[in-house]
Amino acid sequence: MEFRNPQNRTSRSIMQGILIALIAPVGSLVLLFFKYPVLLSGESNLTKIQLKTLIFQIISLGLLINVGLFFLFLRFKKESISRGILAASLIVLLAAVIHKFLL
Repeated sequence: MEFRNPQNRTSRSIMQGILIALIAPVGSLVLLFFKYPVLLSGESNLTKIQLKTLIFQIISLGLLINVGLFFLFLRFKKESISRGILAASLIVLLAAVIHKFLL
């Protein structure tokens, strides 16, 4: 008879939620750079402040996707994955605000 640790299952689900939540903002940035490759070359007419604002807006759109995923997983009774999505979303939001206003 095998006993399973429910704590291990919960932590694995939270890590899955974190991974899911990190894919949306990073994926949106990657799509932006594929659509506008001039942003990577440094030859764009955007100032540093405009570029920071653009990156902040794209990350914010990725976080809106995370809100939808959060409620979707809550709807399907996957609370642990939802917790991971919420935790990662807060971390990404904090990093984006620090990048925009403090760096």
